[in-house]
Amino acid sequence: MSFASINEIHRRKTGKVSDKWASYLPYYDQLFAPLREQPIQLLEIGVQNGGSLETWAEYFGAATTLIGCDIDPKCAGLRYTDPRVQIVVGDANQRPAFQAITAITTALDVVIDDGSHVSRDVINSFINYFPLLQPGGIYVVEDAHCLYMDAYGGGVLNEYGAYAFFKRLVDIVSFEFWENDLGIAPFLRTFFEARAVPAFIGQGWIESVEFRNSIITIRKAQSPTHKKLGERLTVGDQTLVQDWGGNRPGAA
Repeated sequence: MSFASINEIHRRKTGKVSDKWASYLPYYDQLFAPLREQPIQLLEIGVQNGGSLETWAEYFGAATTLIGCDIDPKCAGLRYTDPRVQIVVGDANQRPAFQAITAITTALDVVIDDGSHVSRDVINSFINYFPLLQPGGIYVVEDAHCLYMDAYGGGVLNEYGAYAFFKRLVDIVSFEFWENDLGIAPFLRTFFEARAVPAFIGQGWIESVEFRNSIITIRKAQSPTHKKLGERLTVGDQTLVQDWGGNRPGAA
């Protein structure tokens, strides 16, 4: 089993071409380190020449399933000696490809969206595939800089774009603090009709949303709840500075 970093694996890679920005590589080493020796199942949407699947196969030596989905028919010609790697050709957000993927597995641990980068597709892929993540799973949107571009249906002031959508999810993570002021459905009405908000959002499955330059990472909670802050733990018995009587809104 290889114990090289993703950065090392990518930089020395031969064979099928893989195209990644340099800043992704050390971040992925940090992000995926806890999963490295686990029997994970991974889906990558958008594989182009297929080289990244070879990188994932080497890095995740204990992985059981590595699926690549791409709309380009030429991807049907990609061949791998590693039996864990499977290719699905088609639009990931259309029924045939979705059914082909879910026929392989419905219990993913990692999803990487490196597909069209079009805002509409990015949102739809998240809605379709985040529910397939196992509790604690990781969903990554690559090349998120495209979401600032008009050509990809984005724009920095586009309130209907994918960046605006994921920024809204930041507030969903903290819903327990504003749930008495507004419901989730009206809060997300820019993107969904009142009764069409995906169930997993309403159930509290989104644990965290992280924004980095060109990468958005969404973690799935271990269990569905909006009560994420947990029990308040106050210790010590000396209040020399302030005797707040348990009424202080913050904690230190």
